[in-house]
Amino acid sequence: MNKLPACLAALAVAAVLCPPTAAQAIGTDIGKPWLFGAGIGCDASLLPWRSVWLGHFSGGLASYVPGAPAASVTWHDQKLCFPSRRECMQWQRAERRQFGGVQGYWTCLLLR
Repeated sequence: MNKLPACLAALAVAAVLCPPTAAQAIGTDIGKPWLFGAGIGCDASLLPWRSVWLGHFSGGLASYVPGAPAASVTWHDQKLCFPSRRECMQWQRAERRQFGGVQGYWTCLLLR
């Protein structure tokens, strides 16, 4: 007797009855005005989260080409909102790893 179909059926039932408890939340810019919105990360009143954290990161990478008159800098400046400080800090750590050549400014600020 093949037990594989029975195991697959049990697994499918468990997946339906016991969904994952927490989805991996990512930052959002919901409610950011398209015009003159450079200082606004999101509109916290539009987000369903109990707490809203504003994450701001700026930093860059400098590349030096021999014989060039100046260095080339790729600058990254972004503001996003997160449901927790932990997720905001995780995002910032990833950004610092990627754009840590020229140090800028970063913060996580509780909005509500």
